[in-house]
Amino acid sequence: MKWFRLLEVGLVFIIIGGVYFSGLDAVPFHGDESHWIATSCYLEALLTRDFTEPTWLRESGLDEDFSTPDWLSPALSPALSSSHVWNVHYWTMTQPPVSRYMIALGRLAGGYHVADLNQPWDFQATNTQNVASGAYPARGLLWSSRALMALLSVVSGMILYVLVRHAGGAVSGYVFVVLYVGSEYLLIHLRRAMSEPPLLFFTTLTLLAGVRALMVASRRGMSIAQRFRAALPWLLLMGVGVGLSGAAKLNGLALILVVVALCCIIAWRGQGTRRLWFALGGVVFIGLLAALVFIVVNPFLYPQPILRTLAMGLFRRWEMSHQIRNPVWHIADWGERLNIVPRRILRDYMVLHFGLLNGVLWGVGLYCLARSARWWLLGKGGSAASVALVIVAAVAALPPLFTPLDWDRYYMYPVVFVSLCIAVAVGDISRRVQRVSEW
Repeated sequence: MKWFRLLEVGLVFIIIGGVYFSGLDAVPFHGDESHWIATSCYLEALLTRDFTEPTWLRESGLDEDFSTPDWLSPALSPALSSSHVWNVHYWTMTQPPVSRYMIALGRLAGGYHVADLNQPWDFQATNTQNVASGAYPARGLLWSSRALMALLSVVSGMILYVLVRHAGGAVSGYVFVVLYVGSEYLLIHLRRAMSEPPLLFFTTLTLLAGVRALMVASRRGMSIAQRFRAALPWLLLMGVGVGLSGAAKLNGLALILVVVALCCIIAWRGQGTRRLWFALGGVVFIGLLAALVFIVVNPFLYPQPILRTLAMGLFRRWEMSHQIRNPVWHIADWGERLNIVPRRILRDYMVLHFGLLNGVLWGVGLYCLARSARWWLLGKGGSAASVALVIVAAVAALPPLFTPLDWDRYYMYPVVFVSLCIAVAVGDISRRVQRVSEW
């Protein structure tokens, strides 16, 4: 029935693609999209030796209130960079550039070049003033930039559908598709020209590579060396995925913990006495590859890769310390967190706004995934996809729950993985109901 499976995948692709490409113009505009589209000129800065900076970029700097420790200051010296565009200022410190590159690919496909770009949105000015100053992207430019984001999100959805189907069965896969295309929250944040679509895309690529690494390294009778040799191409792809995830948004670097976990699992399931050395070797090698990819795509890091990465983290923390001064955004304490975060994830941003029902299904689905992962690890069935999904969810979806900012887009990872668990739960319940009816 291979042709039927191919037909099924094709129909799912048409459904997800049709929904995600429909009404791109109607996606609510966010001022940060103006920032991301304007700074997509960094692709030309990367590829063009005689790149001429827009005036707003040439005049950009760092806020005088931001200070770095004395041991870090030499790494941020302007003398270390050959041009201002890759020197130390707000646009190089606030986020790495891969999401900007992806947006640039979209608008270039639409025929829009650096001269057609808007300038960054001024959040201190009114909408009318921003439009008058040229901060609002032209309609075609905005559509083209969003179109590639939609394409990345379609591919992400397809990968997740395949993995959910593998872990939970056909019904789970279909339910996930319904939740993915029916979520108003995801249809907004995974189609805006911002960093969330590239982050999810590279995360799902890393996830898929991790599943394949586990599957090819799980054949019986293989020595530990044979397991790592078989898994190496997929582990290498994981390293690239981790590096690009981090270069799309800094928190993507946390996916290196997934590499650590999977290398340990492959070593643990192998035969021989050198498990620890193989696990450590795999982690170090793939970690270095991820670091190399993260650095290569960002010339700002070339002079001092480690120290400038640390500086970016410190700058982001400094930015957040200012952003939480707005009481509307700030999650002040654990009491507020326990009230706000579950409500956002389990009610406000779900397809069905029933927090209790979603919470129960999430718990059931998480239990089913954990049970399947345990069975697979013990060699009693289960699914390699379950193992990878549980690990990636723990690494990616847990940290955003502790953010001090109640920003909707910060819940992207948790919303996706809760939807995934709900789909697995529905699939498990449907199988149980079917068995009871047959009995």
